[in-house]
Amino acid sequence: MNINLRVRFSGLLLWGLMSSGVGYADTYQAIHSQFSDLFSLISQRLNTDQAKYQQNPSAYHKFIDANIRSSWDVSSTTSALIGRQEFVALKSDSRQALVAAVDRSLVRYAFLGMDYYNGQTFQVVDLVVNQQAGLGWVQILMESPVIPDINLDLLIKRNPLGVWKAVDIRFKGITFVSVKKHQYREIIEKQGVRALIAVLENDNRTYFDKLCAKSLAKLEGVPPC
Repeated sequence: MNINLRVRFSGLLLWGLMSSGVGYADTYQAIHSQFSDLFSLISQRLNTDQAKYQQNPSAYHKFIDANIRSSWDVSSTTSALIGRQEFVALKSDSRQALVAAVDRSLVRYAFLGMDYYNGQTFQVVDLVVNQQAGLGWVQILMESPVIPDINLDLLIKRNPLGVWKAVDIRFKGITFVSVKKHQYREIIEKQGVRALIAVLENDNRTYFDKLCAKSLAKLEGVPPC
């Protein structure tokens, strides 16, 4: 990790320690272990099973479903994308449909990302947690044999059950939510939330229909097909 990033994260860590009170060390260690184990597993599985996942999308979907979805708070991500007030004001069925569409979109991005995998490994190198705010950042180092190392920051949030989950990801100061939120909100403003759901569902359906059509496995009716 470069010096500037280390100084910035060390300063944030000190602020988090000072503002979080008793029990910070235990919380820090638990979260660090949670995400270190997750990214070690991702590195291992992509390294050994990438070819299998590309030939059989269902196998990759099962891996995502079993190991990654439980660490991501899609409802909070969706709320951030369209704005909390708008999200809370949605009718229950519309809210559930939108969260489901965003969830499938995130799975689609995971499939798209696998196409660019070329032996990279992922490891947690720093962590900042503010227990009072229930927020934190996990810094992940992506080491590659063919390109310079890259730092990714994962925004995490403590849910009402006390579980820490990811809600956004940042690369070079730009987060996923900041990139997508203007498009999402513009569609809602001009056409309504059902139009946004339709756009996401269409994008997902188009992508996965093409992906599954190329697979040698019989996947009709099997996620993600």
